[in-house]
Amino acid sequence: MFFKLFTLSTNTEKDIGKAGFLVNSYDEVNIYNGDKLEFTNQTPKDYLLNGELWKKIDSIEIYERSCLLVKTPYLSFDELWDLLLNADQEDDRIGALVLMHKQHYSQLRQKYIALVENDNISKIERRALKLLSSLM
Repeated sequence: MFFKLFTLSTNTEKDIGKAGFLVNSYDEVNIYNGDKLEFTNQTPKDYLLNGELWKKIDSIEIYERSCLLVKTPYLSFDELWDLLLNADQEDDRIGALVLMHKQHYSQLRQKYIALVENDNISKIERRALKLLSSLM
């Protein structure tokens, strides 16, 4: 497991905790009313699971109401592509696609074009093409 996808709701943080993740650090944003500090909003930035650091990334490209956690260090493009094609878990396929879209867009686009132009792709590549088509 390299990625974990959660549906955004009022209980998202509870769901993340129930999955075994512990908050490691927070992003803090000061909220002002004019010049006066009203309060500081803290939102979890990253988490720990079994001693491994997981970062929260925006996954709105695929699922509008989702929270995606990614195990660090991030995988390379080739590792992510392999995960997209061969992962058993849907969270890993979706997560690999989101991270490639964010960090390796030009390489992902080249793979997409190659799949579209190839008439003889495998069933696994067809599944990847279906996911890619929603982004491209």
